[in-house]
Amino acid sequence: MVLEFLSKRYWKQLIAINAVHIITIGYGVTVGWTGPIIPLLQSADTPLPGGPITVEQVSWVGSFFSIGGMSGTILYALIHTYFGKKTGLLMLAVPHLILWNLLWMGDSVYYIYAARFLGGLTGGGIFAMVPLYVADIADRTIRGSLGSLTMLHINFGLLASYTAGNYLPYYLIPKIMLCLPVAFLAMVCLLPETPYCLLQKGKIVEAEKSLMFYRNIPDVTRKTLAFEYEFESLKSFAQSEANKEKLSLADFTTPAAIKGLFISIFMMALNQFCGIFAILTYAGSILEECGSSLDTKYVFILIALINICGNATSFIMVDMAGRKTFLLISTTGVGVSLGILGLHSYFTYNEDGIVSQSWIPVLALLANIYSAGLGITTMIGFVIPEVLPAKIRSIGSTISVGLLCFFAFLILKVYPILLERIHIYGTVWISSGVCAVSILIIVFIMPETKGKNLIAEEPQEKPRTNAY
Repeated sequence: MVLEFLSKRYWKQLIAINAVHIITIGYGVTVGWTGPIIPLLQSADTPLPGGPITVEQVSWVGSFFSIGGMSGTILYALIHTYFGKKTGLLMLAVPHLILWNLLWMGDSVYYIYAARFLGGLTGGGIFAMVPLYVADIADRTIRGSLGSLTMLHINFGLLASYTAGNYLPYYLIPKIMLCLPVAFLAMVCLLPETPYCLLQKGKIVEAEKSLMFYRNIPDVTRKTLAFEYEFESLKSFAQSEANKEKLSLADFTTPAAIKGLFISIFMMALNQFCGIFAILTYAGSILEECGSSLDTKYVFILIALINICGNATSFIMVDMAGRKTFLLISTTGVGVSLGILGLHSYFTYNEDGIVSQSWIPVLALLANIYSAGLGITTMIGFVIPEVLPAKIRSIGSTISVGLLCFFAFLILKVYPILLERIHIYGTVWISSGVCAVSILIIVFIMPETKGKNLIAEEPQEKPRTNAY
């Protein structure tokens, strides 16, 4: 797969995806920001004039992020539907610019609440639009790898956040981070609208030029038969979609739609209830409570690096090994590592707290992060468009991402409370049980969508090879 990207045919797709993911790096920073910062805000050295924040306030710091995500999913779905994906992508920079200004100028926890809401708003937009943008521009032979880049860039942001949060002053980070949305705007302005969006507006000439750009064809004399076939298929598909009847409830009750929606919702539930997002959000508190013998500053950096390694493995292998295989390996690894973390916590805990320190929880946590990066956190970006029928793909993706944010709200709100009430072992064992049930669903229900064609569909009576 690495050799595939050396082909000139793909390099503009790769550049475009990386340009779009500049804002995703910024989002990753907002995800990881709480890891090192929450212990600081709870300590006597808090930079807030009002003093340390409480456990209840900590839960809201996490939860407002997900409330913003739910709002962003709906908002940006409407924007890209009516104004196109490029406009929607550019609008992602607005909440991101505001949130870092709030953290820079804010002197109370309420500024943090507002900033976290705006960070979630950006994230909801990213998950609502970027998978569809990838589906619009990517060659199907590399679509899985391009889709996995979303989480890879989020984890670059996590690495930056975990490092900066431990070594830079609290109010310096927002000043630095204001550069990212500005760079994002400059880069995305240079990209053309996606071919499919242009065809939906009847702009056939512009759509052909856009597809030529993304297929790295410099002029009309270099067009190949493969390009002509792809563009004609895309035109035919766009025309057929325009001529279809409006979306109705019946479109959601076909066997293909029911199965696609079930798998989409399952993927979102697994992504959150396996606990990975909560673990990344509250990593500092978890490490302090589970008996880590290592300096948490270094563990944070290790977590981010291991996360990137898991995503990089998925990026290289997912289009060769297949989605189902990687998701099964990922879910098994997460479940086993959480079980080990829970066992260690259970046998070393008493009413006075953790009685011994060890490297075991750190190793289990790193195994958990790496395993999640192989599939659970990377595949939602491109598997959802692959499993949903064409007619409900856009609304189905919006519903799925909205539920993802709702699930994230639930898990982030209750996780610090669960850690306090049933301790680490009880909390992570719940997530481990979710993984055990999920393995059965993956084995017996999850389809393999590797190489699925997102433009052409076969007739209704045959199994669908895809939809755009």
